Amino acid sequence: MSMQLIHAMNDLTATHKDLLELSKRKTEALTNNKLDEFQALLLEEQKYIRQLEQQESSRQKIVEAWNEEQSSPAALDSLTITGILSRLGEEEQGKAEASAIALTDVITELKRQELLNKALLEESMKFVQLSMDLMNPTIKSMNYGAASTTDKVPNRSLFDSKA
Repeated sequence: MSMQLIHAMNDLTATHKDLLELSKRKTEALTNNKLDEFQALLLEEQKYIRQLEQQESSRQKIVEAWNEEQSSPAALDSLTITGILSRLGEEEQGKAEASAIALTDVITELKRQELLNKALLEESMKFVQLSMDLMNPTIKSMNYGAASTTDKVPNRSLFDSKA
């Protein structure tokens, strides 16, 4: 049963690697201003997300079945990878640990890449908003027309008329 768990984690790692490659392509599309390509990549990303959901569900079922097989089953909420590793044999523990580390590394890299994409999108949106503001200035930002009443200097004659 532990080999099924290792296999499930390896499947999750492979799908996360595919998502990481897709995320890098999204970064490239954003930097090259290829919005059509970016939208297509978002659709492809949804497919990977559905695949991840299925794989995660499968992994959870494997962990639950493995837990029931154990002589002293643990509570389901305490079945972390650390808890599972401590209950595995030495050989299985090494393989499971390597799989868990690989999965964690890929997820960390994917998160970093997606933060970069988020920053690029935010900057792009700021640029678009600035461009729109320049194309459609507000009345307050115009520099011509009647001067405001708060900026007026009192009218004084240069000559004193009482002299």
